[in-house]
Amino acid sequence: MLGMPRTPLLLRRAGRALPLAAVLAAALAPAAHAAPTTIATEQRATQVAAWAGTVAWSGYDPATNAYHLVVSRNGAAPQRLPVAPSANAFDVDLGTNRSGSTYAVYSRCATSATTSRPPTDCDLYRLGLASGVEQRLDSLSSPTWDERDPTIFRGEIAFIRNETHGSLNEDVLRVGNTTSGSRGTTALVKLHRLAGTLQDPELSASRVAYIRTDRSGSTRDVHVRTLKAGGSDKLVYRARSGGANFANVTGPSLSDTAVSFMWARTNEGSGTGNRVVRYSITTGKLSYARGSPRYAATAWASQALGLAVMFDPSSTGTCSGNVNEPGACTVELTGPLRFDAKP
Repeated sequence: MLGMPRTPLLLRRAGRALPLAAVLAAALAPAAHAAPTTIATEQRATQVAAWAGTVAWSGYDPATNAYHLVVSRNGAAPQRLPVAPSANAFDVDLGTNRSGSTYAVYSRCATSATTSRPPTDCDLYRLGLASGVEQRLDSLSSPTWDERDPTIFRGEIAFIRNETHGSLNEDVLRVGNTTSGSRGTTALVKLHRLAGTLQDPELSASRVAYIRTDRSGSTRDVHVRTLKAGGSDKLVYRARSGGANFANVTGPSLSDTAVSFMWARTNEGSGTGNRVVRYSITTGKLSYARGSPRYAATAWASQALGLAVMFDPSSTGTCSGNVNEPGACTVELTGPLRFDAKP
């Protein structure tokens, strides 16, 4: 976060020596960042999602060894949503249906993850936050392959499916909808698993942002692809690890104005280059705000609330460097950010 501005102190010291124009300019200068607001404390770091002031994530319950889907609205205390818990953290995304109502999408898996393999038998689900009605998306879920990382916007749903054709196993980024006239899904991007993985897609009206990680995990690239048939696919940002530095990019999220994709770049090691990155969908330009290496997951909440952050002080994903001290992770709202930092 940026430090407190020095303008008031300078004004007190300079007193009447400052010209009137300078005094007026100082008075109209942007306000400093407020301290982050903590809205929850969690024992495990999980993905966060947000849309128009609503933030969602997975709250871990050690008594049942299960995750509950929870939401905070406009910075209020979190509440559990009325859906069944999951043995796996929810890969949740928030967006809208065609009429603009807020919906959550996520996957549910019949077989839980282990330390050596991901969950299996995974299908897509959609939840209306106002109605509390959960629906399995049969028209988008394959009986053969696993789906994960869904995203929704204006009723369109994109997701990653792990498919095997012959001896070829690949991640496929697909998009579709559940209207009566839907003709299944369209494959937008394919990547052989020997080359890496596709992760964390995020939809806008005309494009989808996603992360491509190479096989070694040392390079994480943010791509933006247009949704129309034969559309362009652009590499817009790269985070590469090397030496003692580990670089990471959190999953992209759509701004509440729907004109930008937002993500965080973290860099463990040198302690430099930690940024919140904003990509303009219309111009393709990048701008930056100061971030933190402790951001385990992020999502843009709103202009007023800023970035929703899963803050892990241990930077390990475990929420604590000491297993005897659980509950160190916090879900925070940064407040308004100034995108005036250097890359």
